[in-house]
Amino acid sequence: MFGLFKRTKIENWEIGLLKNVIIKLPFEYSSLINQVDDGLFRRVLVDTSDIPGYVAFTFHSNILKKYDRENERDFKLTNIKVYDNKSLSFVPYEVYVSSGTISGYSLVGCKGHNVDVRKVDVSGFKKEFIDESDYNRIMHVLNEEEKKLLNPSEVYSILIADKEYFHLKDLEDGDFIGVDENRVIYKITHDPLEEVVINKKLSEVLKGY
Repeated sequence: MFGLFKRTKIENWEIGLLKNVIIKLPFEYSSLINQVDDGLFRRVLVDTSDIPGYVAFTFHSNILKKYDRENERDFKLTNIKVYDNKSLSFVPYEVYVSSGTISGYSLVGCKGHNVDVRKVDVSGFKKEFIDESDYNRIMHVLNEEEKKLLNPSEVYSILIADKEYFHLKDLEDGDFIGVDENRVIYKITHDPLEEVVINKKLSEVLKGY
């Protein structure tokens, strides 16, 4: 019913594909492989964005501190192609980087995610800057104390039943603290699936978890 909780476990092919793409990119992107090897990614979130085929990564916060670069511009690596074994053709693949860390990828046209992770084509890849991050979209509703308690890399848009929330902080087992555009704070749980309004100041909630 809700795309957010269709799958949270990272699959081996996703890591293999990402690493093989990064390896083939110019040397300036080689440091991204360290994030993957260090176990930065905690889980995935699927069908939570209006970007076709987008899969978001969530992070282990202790490892994120090592790679987070708050002042770096967000960008995506586009015009990458990977081979789909079912359609016997190359399909588009994009890698998203936010504040210096890999935040997700998009894969379109792949039937059942049966890709050959070794067959990737980066010959025409492009780097495109993303001028407005999800953090920038909501920072105007945050006060200075709240901004200090948040990591911009952990703030991203999530769609649940056609309503947009902004993920603020991971909890256990796929649960998280979120907020909507009206500053209503939620604890969104995975099992059972619930969106519980928290009637506290945001700073108190962020400090309490």
